[in-house]
Amino acid sequence: MATTTVAKNRIVKASALGWPTIPAGWAMDPQGVPTRDTEQAVHGLLMPLGGYKGSGLGLLVEILSSVLSGGAMAGQVGGLYVKGRRMNTSHSFLAIDASRFLPLETFQSRMEELVQAVKAARPAPGYNEVMVAGDPEWRMEEQRSRDGIPLDAEVWGRLIALAQRQGVPGP
Repeated sequence: MATTTVAKNRIVKASALGWPTIPAGWAMDPQGVPTRDTEQAVHGLLMPLGGYKGSGLGLLVEILSSVLSGGAMAGQVGGLYVKGRRMNTSHSFLAIDASRFLPLETFQSRMEELVQAVKAARPAPGYNEVMVAGDPEWRMEEQRSRDGIPLDAEVWGRLIALAQRQGVPGP
């Protein structure tokens, strides 16, 4: 999960599709000023999830993933969006044995109770249900397993052109 309002790939995709603007609140320009200009956003910074509290959560994740591992931090990470710089991505894994705190059946029952309490809340205006982490992904996995993975015409065209340049037969 990105600790930003949206993941970087959403802005890169908007640029690739030629969108002149992105929704407000997604990004800042290279000087740290909020922007809706897609190209400024590509070269700028992502907005933290949840304002200043979200930036604190993001910093905690950065400490756990980068500082403790000795890997690249913040703008040092390279890879897909920074050509010529190694990815050097850092990771952190945390495992908690819930049965060390209470019987596993009790934990599972309490988790189900919590999820049901969250889902029973009134949805925000414009929404018809409350979801918890994982719900959209599980639904999307089911849908795409059934219907296939959609690609818009622009992306499909670029993939076909790339395949032709590489001498790979298209479908």
